[in-house]
Amino acid sequence: METDKVNCDTQDADIIGDEKKTERFDNDGLWKGLVDRFFYSLLLRAIPELYEDADRKHEPRPLDKEFIDILNTADPEIHTSPHFADLLMEVPLKDGSVERIILHLEFQGRGGGNLCERMNHYRCLIYGHYRREPAALAVITDKRPTEETAYYSRSRYGTEITYKYNNLVLSELDDDELTSSENPIDIVLYAAKFALQAKEELQKFNFLRKAVELLDERGWSLNDKRDLLLFTERIINMKDKGLIRQFKEFLEQQSEEGNAMYIPLILRDSAAEIEQRGMEKGKLEVARNLLKCGVSPDIIAESASLPLDKIRELMN
Repeated sequence: METDKVNCDTQDADIIGDEKKTERFDNDGLWKGLVDRFFYSLLLRAIPELYEDADRKHEPRPLDKEFIDILNTADPEIHTSPHFADLLMEVPLKDGSVERIILHLEFQGRGGGNLCERMNHYRCLIYGHYRREPAALAVITDKRPTEETAYYSRSRYGTEITYKYNNLVLSELDDDELTSSENPIDIVLYAAKFALQAKEELQKFNFLRKAVELLDERGWSLNDKRDLLLFTERIINMKDKGLIRQFKEFLEQQSEEGNAMYIPLILRDSAAEIEQRGMEKGKLEVARNLLKCGVSPDIIAESASLPLDKIRELMN
């Protein structure tokens, strides 16, 4: 008899089976922005072998437009989320060759079809176009359907195909390791993992305060800290207006105590006004206000991405 079966050996059973609906927002853009900003940090966490082999002096090259051409089929479903692979990157290697890696970041709790089948489908399309097997990574950021498999495996009349790819499952990551890590991506992964469990707004508020403290302890640039906190705030998605106001007051208090973490957030809160008045003009106005508050010109220059000479001119 013909056999046609898909392996159901699921490796993330602890995050599946929850039937509660969760509110959705622009997770797609959030995670893509994070990968664009901290690509090699993600490789270090998820595929350390590729991280070691990558020539990190050079940026990876996005192949998204090429992949859209690869998916130029008559099937309209293949061009729309969740049937569209999120990222296709060309990663330069130290030996001068390149490794093409498809990063499929899975954002949905349920639905969107079978992930392992989609991953295999993308692999076939990529191989058909480039004649090279891609490396692949699925980042599981939410609960997945109970029936979903951990990898693709199919047998048919004695022919067997097994396709295994890298899985980064947030629920399986260790909290202590994430919070003590010097890898920037781990702070956001920790926040995303917490967001799966947080039910109360007060929990979110307390977590954001903790996130500020964790970031402040790190020796990363203010711009990195700013972006990581912005990602964290979006993932936590606190909505209680009273707690949001308290969180801003907490940040203001940190600023008054000389904690530089608040400075980038002032720039964030002024983003809409900056856009309206013109980017540089708006930044200079914010910088002028920060100088009045006694903030160091060096900190302002780094946070606002302005030349230090420009900041010093404002002091005269």
